[in-house]
Amino acid sequence: MHSKKNIKELNLNHLMAVLAALKQWTLTMYRSKSVEQVMEHVMERHYDFDLTYITERIISVFFPPDLEEQRYRRNLQEVASMLKSKHQDKFLLLNLSEKRHDITRLNPKVLDYGWPDVHAPPLDRICAVCKAMETWLTSDPHNVVVLHCKVSVT
Repeated sequence: MHSKKNIKELNLNHLMAVLAALKQWTLTMYRSKSVEQVMEHVMERHYDFDLTYITERIISVFFPPDLEEQRYRRNLQEVASMLKSKHQDKFLLLNLSEKRHDITRLNPKVLDYGWPDVHAPPLDRICAVCKAMETWLTSDPHNVVVLHCKVSVT
């Protein structure tokens, strides 16, 4: 049976251990502050596009319609770089924009399926996009599809 003195010593020892662990955790967090600052800097970087993983293998990339051409090309190069670093050459880009952009220089695997942005796509176009996606995705389990648009059609 523990006496009151022993219980106080146990509580004090427990408190000291918790404080030591807290101090160690604080020092670790302080040392990794530079990593956190780098991550904050990366996260604060402004991009003029929205890249979203719809599923693990289907990605949507949206560019604002009013984006000037030079900034659009720079952002498109950034997207291509991100995709190449994560997916190597295993991505197929489906251009759903009305405008035909010269994006084949960034990725030779580009299929154009664009339509006017204020209209719904024709049914045969939707079927063609779905068939292209199915063919590409079933050919290799590492393949991903990127749906590209410069207007809000995704």
